[in-house]
Amino acid sequence: MGLNRYEIFLKVAEVGNITRAAELLHYTQAGVSHSIAALEREAGVPLLIRGSNGVTLTENGKRLIQPIQTLVNDQRALEQSIFEINEVVAGTLRLGAFTSVAAQWLPFLIRDFQKKYPNVEFELLAGDYDEITEHIFSGKIDCGFLSAPTAEGLSFAPLYEDPMLVLLPEGHELEREQVLTLAQIKKEPFILPMKGSDNDIQAVLRGSSKKVQVRYTLNDDFSVMSMVSHGFGITVMPELILKNFNLALSVRPMDPPQYRTIGIASPPMDRLSIVTKTFIHYLSGIAPKEYREMC
Repeated sequence: MGLNRYEIFLKVAEVGNITRAAELLHYTQAGVSHSIAALEREAGVPLLIRGSNGVTLTENGKRLIQPIQTLVNDQRALEQSIFEINEVVAGTLRLGAFTSVAAQWLPFLIRDFQKKYPNVEFELLAGDYDEITEHIFSGKIDCGFLSAPTAEGLSFAPLYEDPMLVLLPEGHELEREQVLTLAQIKKEPFILPMKGSDNDIQAVLRGSSKKVQVRYTLNDDFSVMSMVSHGFGITVMPELILKNFNLALSVRPMDPPQYRTIGIASPPMDRLSIVTKTFIHYLSGIAPKEYREMC
């Protein structure tokens, strides 16, 4: 049984749609369906439930996800060992990224890296910090962008200090201040993104014993910024998120200055493939000023 069959199954399970999986894998829909059917014949049981809204895993499909992921990871490790023996940087790098890094940095980083190493392809997986951490531990991705601190057991290479800024609606009374303290912030109605996307904000807010007055909790950063721009409260956001958004907002730095440390996280370095090690080394060689200029 070819490995592609397993990879196709994992992608279909991830996106929950055969047509979408075919698009992402550059296969025909019929080709994906054929591969899934062949895998189900080999397993002797149905692995997917087909419905009008896509596909879901059967109980047996759920039981096989992790063994299949392990098999795919082992095959990739074998390929990378062969590349390493031949001193070739090649293969597929599975990379996790949260929204602001994906939007601002990845187009530049991937283009530049592939100029140096044209035999490397990227498989990208978006998610929040918790999802990226889980994907690294499960072996679904080789490395991923996170902010410090990261979970125990991960290797972390810091890359960039991203300033945390206070967002106010235009005309807010705090606009007259050049910088804002935590004490001033915590007197105002506050808007937060959902858990998993609020790690950096919560790290800033823990700097004072007084609790913030959370008025709304929304599911994404853009919704939070939109509510702030319409006068429903204030928030704190990393500078990188604010790039290329044109909303009616006033932005102020914090006193004392606050930052999130963006870096690249992975399993321990002695367990990494040559392509993953090369990519991390490449990222670490970029000066902070260059990361800022990518925006």
